[in-house]
Order: sequence, then C-alpha cells, then structure tokens
Amino acid sequence: MIWKGANKRIDAFGNETELGMNGFRPFRANWREHPDRDQQWADEEKGRIGEERFLREHECEFVIADETLINSIKLMSLESKEPIERQGQVRWFSKPKKGKTYLIGLDPSLGTGGDMAAIQVFEAPSMLQVAEWQHNKTPVQRQIVVLTEICRYIAETIDDPTAVYYSVENNTLGEAALVCISEMGEENIPGTFLSEPAKVGNVRRYRKGFATTNKSKLATCAKLKSLVESDRITLHSKNLISELKSFVANGAAFAAKQGETDDLVMALILIVRMVQVLKQYNEELDDHVSDSMDHSMEPMPFIMMTS
Repeated sequence: MIWKGANKRIDAFGNETELGMNGFRPFRANWREHPDRDQQWADEEKGRIGEERFLREHECEFVIADETLINSIKLMSLESKEPIERQGQVRWFSKPKKGKTYLIGLDPSLGTGGDMAAIQVFEAPSMLQVAEWQHNKTPVQRQIVVLTEICRYIAETIDDPTAVYYSVENNTLGEAALVCISEMGEENIPGTFLSEPAKVGNVRRYRKGFATTNKSKLATCAKLKSLVESDRITLHSKNLISELKSFVANGAAFAAKQGETDDLVMALILIVRMVQVLKQYNEELDDHVSDSMDHSMEPMPFIMMTS
C-alpha cells in the first residue's frame, strides 16, 4: 500500500506533485539490477508465471489482478506525453489545426471536493487527444465557463466554429450544467451542442446532451476497448491512462476500482458517444472508427413476380 500511495502524485487539478498522497516518494528497482538475473532468466520466469504477473512482480508495474476494460498488456504499452502548454489548468498536448474537427466533452461534478469534473478534447477523424481538464472544487457554472473557453480557443485558432462540437453528460448533475448553458446562451459558446438522437416516437422528452444508462455505458465501453486495442485512438494523458489501469469489471458493468477515480474515463466515454453520432455525417470519421460489425447488412431486395 505504501508503493501504491506513493505513486498517486496528482493535486486537485490533476497536476503532478513531487510526493505521493501518503507523503512518500516512489522508488523503482526492477529485476535488471539484480546481478544474477539476465534476459534468459526473465524469459524463463515469464514462461513460468505469465507476462502480467511478471510485470507486476518484477517490472514494478501496477497491473491489478481484476479484469480491466482494456487488455492489461496493452495498457502497459500506452505511453503518456507531457503537455506542450497550459492555459489556466487546461493541459494541451497539441495545437488545434485547420481542417480538423474537434470534440469537447464535459463530465460535470458538484464541485464540492468529492468527484472531479472532467473535460476531454479530441481531434477527428484521427481520434487524437488534444487537451484535458479536471478539478473537484470548481462549481458547475465555472465548469461551463472552462468548456466555453476551450471551445472559443479552438474556434479562433482554426477560424472555423462549425468544426467544433461540444456536449455534456446530462444525468443528475448534468441537469445543472444544462441550466448553466441555457442561462449563458448557446449562441455564446462557439461550436455546435451535440446531443444523442431522441428515441423513436418521442417516447421520452428530448433533452440535450447524453444520458448514461447501463446499456449505453456497456456499448460505449466495448467501442472504447476496440479503439484503444486497435490503435485507432491516441491517448496522451498520464492521468487518463492511469485511470484506465484501474477501470475494471464491476458486476455487469465497468467502473473505477474501489479507492480510485474514473472521471477522465467517463469524459472519454462521452467523447466516444459523440463520435458515434457525428460519424453518421462524416464519412472520413466513420471509416476511421467503424468496426466491421458496426454496419449491419441491408436485406436483399424482394421482387414480387406477377403473372
């Protein structure tokens, strides 16, 4: 537990700190430093205990024994990237580029020090992570201001607000976010507010944003797994990759392991849901993210012969 706590080195904004949450500084010493161990020993040990256990016991990698959404070996191969700049507390991993489309997703929180609010920004059709923001003490009104500032910066940089799409998770706390957006005025947020399609026949009242249900979360988790494991999405954030390492099976769904957080992952899941809607109107994005089973085959035409 000392090792685990020492490796939790982020503040309320997700910025890295020198010491871990338990006040210790982590130190790593793997099998290569043992004078009697060489590559032959490592290969034999992997064959005996398996690669996952070898990574955990000899490479000092935090590979939990639970079933992670993303294959654990794949998770170990993901490499984070330091931000190229910070605007306030928004970490930018690359500059917005003209000719690209940008998706901004907000998973809101109360802002009272509990769960974190999180924003993910991705470029399409490449599915490249561009920016990220998180904080657990920012009120909902300010979360919408941060969202707006990100949208405005991208729209001004690429000189094309029509290539900017944003959305929020609208369950429970998301209702407050919708109220804030309404009070601010959508016309004052550069870009298009993307929402999931209303149910056929107007079974329920249409609400803006995306509502998360067990069914939608499972389907999107499966899509996220496919995108990551097939290298069709690029993740740069060390914090996001860390959360994915503890995003595990929990009954019939996936969630953060007890004692961990998954706010950045949930904002990423919102991005994937936005992509699933937007790809219907963007052929290049559809080609990039669609799996072979995403498009059901149209039935053969039936022709009635009459005499």
